[in-house]
Amino acid sequence: MRRVAWILLVAMVSATSLAAPAKVERNSKALEFSYEWPAEAAAIPALSKRFRGDLDRAFRRASADARDDQKLAEEQKRDFNPHFYSMNWTTSGQSASLLSLESGLGVFTGGAHPNAVYGALLWDRRLRREIKFGDQFLQPGAFATLTRTAYCKKLDAERLKRREGEKLGGEFDKCPPFSDLAIAPADSDKDGRFDIIRFTASPYTAGPYAEGEYVLELPMTRQLMAAIKPVYRSSYEPQRQ
Repeated sequence: MRRVAWILLVAMVSATSLAAPAKVERNSKALEFSYEWPAEAAAIPALSKRFRGDLDRAFRRASADARDDQKLAEEQKRDFNPHFYSMNWTTSGQSASLLSLESGLGVFTGGAHPNAVYGALLWDRRLRREIKFGDQFLQPGAFATLTRTAYCKKLDAERLKRREGEKLGGEFDKCPPFSDLAIAPADSDKDGRFDIIRFTASPYTAGPYAEGEYVLELPMTRQLMAAIKPVYRSSYEPQRQ
């Protein structure tokens, strides 16, 4: 089974080498717009088509918002600050069965400061569609059961470090639900199997804007692997210590 997976991975990497990263830029006096995705995603027609649809919709919305703000600035006789929208998808790892992507979206709509939003996408090559991270597990909720305590403990430690031991109180001292995070498997040693789970909390999710995003990692363990469905298990390996 491992040999078959390796052959498929080699074939997939060869196909990826024929693709090129995609980047679309559409700039005007009111808006600076860019949307890009890596060669690994560009090599999958359905995924590339999806991103092109996403960028078209995002561009229409961002353009309309920028024009409206520009018009309002003229009416109010104030300076207009051009908007920007920048979406960047990157590859955090891939196996013969799965492609793991992470996204970083930077936007500015004329307010006090720009905003950033982070996301993740897991593509199932066999099913030819996106799947949720939890779909890989034998039992619903198994992933949270096995990682929630470790994640929250690590987050608390990082927050105390950034805040120099102080607590803020309220929502920013609570552990955000996994549904509010970008969760992506990552391949740290680039061997075609995921050995890390990366959790990214966008600004305002785990702390105030000034603290920025929180990016934390937990190792893939044998316990986690045992909870994954057999069809996905060959895409993972315990993290080497």
